[in-house]
Amino acid sequence: METLKVTIITQENGEEVIKEYEYTGNLNIPVTTLLEKVNHSNNTKIHYSSSCLQGLCGSCAMLINGWPKLACKTFVNEEVMTKYFHKITIEPLSKFPVIKDLIIDRSKIYENMKEAQQWLDEKAKINPEHIQFEYEVSQCLMCGCCLESCPNYNGEDNFMGVVLPVSSSKITAQETSDEKIKLLKQIHKKHFYNGCVKSLVCQDVCPMEIPTQRAISQMNYKSVWHLFHLFNRQEK
Repeated sequence: METLKVTIITQENGEEVIKEYEYTGNLNIPVTTLLEKVNHSNNTKIHYSSSCLQGLCGSCAMLINGWPKLACKTFVNEEVMTKYFHKITIEPLSKFPVIKDLIIDRSKIYENMKEAQQWLDEKAKINPEHIQFEYEVSQCLMCGCCLESCPNYNGEDNFMGVVLPVSSSKITAQETSDEKIKLLKQIHKKHFYNGCVKSLVCQDVCPMEIPTQRAISQMNYKSVWHLFHLFNRQEK
């Protein structure tokens, strides 16, 4: 039995609110279980999102000791014992509107995907050599961890973050409409390439370990680099 100081930093009416609790018990539990136990032992109600509790839905993404993580996959003993010595700070992701406590509104991600027309217009073509990569990028949970860590994403300007090339890299590989592929390349250049600073922290924090760097490279090549090399050949 160990005692843990739990700090919840959230917002109410646009103001930061800090709530502190103590939890005594087993620390070999995920953060979602910790929040449940804190609610029970303190007769309080910290609101948070969770669904699958298996790291497959992305709804429990939050800041844990300053890093965006899935609460159901982050174990308290590993987080606390190695870094913060019996203290843990939990906050909602900062780049999305807060609904209540640790619950955020991710609708901006879905709005961006609709604006970027992330769907097939024609029957898909499948290349067996690309299936593994296409499967990997299809694992995106749209949890927001990559956007939270991105130094350029703010949810307000044209930059849509790495969610865009992760999705587009699969769609452009499968799409058979030349017009749609051309449009997707233009969208990538406008809404990602012109704003990305290549920090690549998105790959470090992705809970599904999606190869975001490869997705970015593929879309950059299709949208920008290929044309750059083509112009260079023409000039020679």
